[in-house]
Amino acid sequence: MTESTSPAGRDEAASDGEARQERVRRAKVTLGLFLGPLAALGLLLMEAPADMPPAAWQVVALTAWMATWWVLEPVPIAVTALLPVAVLPLLGVGTINEVAVPYANPLIFLFLGGFLLAEAIQRWGLHRRIAMLVLRVSGSRPDRLVGGFMIATAALSMWVSNTATAALMVPIGLSVLAMLERQGGSGASRHTALTLLLGIALAANIGGMGTLIGTPPNALLAGFMGDSYGIEIGFAQWMAVAVPPSLLLLALGWWLLTRWVYPVARDEVPGVAQLLADQARDLGRMTRPEQRVAAIFALVALAWVTRPLLERALGVGLSDAGIAMVGALLLFVVPARWRQRQFLMDWDSARHLPWGVLIMVGGGLSLGTAIEESGLAATVAEGLGAFGSWPTWGLVGMVALVVMMMSHVTSNTATAAAILPLTASLTVSLGASPLLLSVPVAMAASCAFMLPVATPPNAVVFASGKLSVAEMMRAGALVSVAALGVITLVVFALAMPVLGFGWAA
Repeated sequence: MTESTSPAGRDEAASDGEARQERVRRAKVTLGLFLGPLAALGLLLMEAPADMPPAAWQVVALTAWMATWWVLEPVPIAVTALLPVAVLPLLGVGTINEVAVPYANPLIFLFLGGFLLAEAIQRWGLHRRIAMLVLRVSGSRPDRLVGGFMIATAALSMWVSNTATAALMVPIGLSVLAMLERQGGSGASRHTALTLLLGIALAANIGGMGTLIGTPPNALLAGFMGDSYGIEIGFAQWMAVAVPPSLLLLALGWWLLTRWVYPVARDEVPGVAQLLADQARDLGRMTRPEQRVAAIFALVALAWVTRPLLERALGVGLSDAGIAMVGALLLFVVPARWRQRQFLMDWDSARHLPWGVLIMVGGGLSLGTAIEESGLAATVAEGLGAFGSWPTWGLVGMVALVVMMMSHVTSNTATAAAILPLTASLTVSLGASPLLLSVPVAMAASCAFMLPVATPPNAVVFASGKLSVAEMMRAGALVSVAALGVITLVVFALAMPVLGFGWAA
């Protein structure tokens, strides 16, 4: 046995690989740390183009700084999102009160309420029970098992962080794969492992498209439309637009994975049903805290969906953010175990919330407001006027493709924050609703399927060590093409009639 194939040789090679990655990381941090502010300073020292207001040029400098830091990540993404508060008042583009307002947008509180509900669901293990329920009814054929995993993952990621959902589902998937390997037969094929793990990654990203709290770009869209154009997108409205394409894309993804890219067997595999039954039995009976969290979650979801009916029935004005906050507050006052004075949520548990995402959304909204109010968006829209001769479907497809590609190399929230103001202004300058190109921006930002670094679910699945980058890219590329067609179709078939807009203003 040669040294290169011995355990010691493999350890040494792995160590060298980690050392190279660390050197690349340090170089990227160093480059980004200095390149961002230097790019902004260089732009500020240059004269603004003749057709651009000085304030707009200053916002260009800030955008370049933030984009550089968002791509290279020399500092945490949430820290970059604080730059508008620090820089815009110094540039005289806005007062501290004006640039800080977007960080308290109602959509921030909608997200906060959703995060608290999701944390309570995870705290009491309700998400595991939901996942096991779906998997037990999916059957023991490999293709149906993959479908069951994808349905459970997508359903959870509509309400729970897609990262947390993937982190939950991957270990369950690995235990099923280990059992299949022990059983042998057609169910233990390499393709079964690939489709099951890739299905989890795809479904975690696709499921988040379905609700306003499912992924930050959706909240950014709703907040930006409300702040800049007075267009309100309700929770139920967005679900009516986004859930059908999510289901269609989920079905297409399952078919492409199990029938086309990595075909799997369609015969029953003995032992799978028993394994899932054993895992479900280990969860035991549903506890009272689980029941109470489930009840609050169901009430909040029902209130979101039926808000217009509730407003008429109660005679009061309701908001999705207000409903989320009521549900979140209930978690802190409804007891889990009264004798111990333990409640469904406490602040120690709330500390685990992704607070950085809230700052990220706020920073994106603040940058978007500055791009709009400084006149930068209008200037860029004029420059993009040549695209006005394109057919509408071509514009929608082009925007979706650009956003999809950008989301593979930078945060989907950062991508949406940078692109939304520009596409909205372009469509307004062409005499169309700002929603025409903004809806595909939000949807396409969730469709980064090809690279492990593109989204946290992709990274979690890749960390299992069961697949290569090339295998993920092969499957992701085909699903991305399908997503491009679905997004373009949904703009005309659902978004226009549900949100009440058309090509003409």
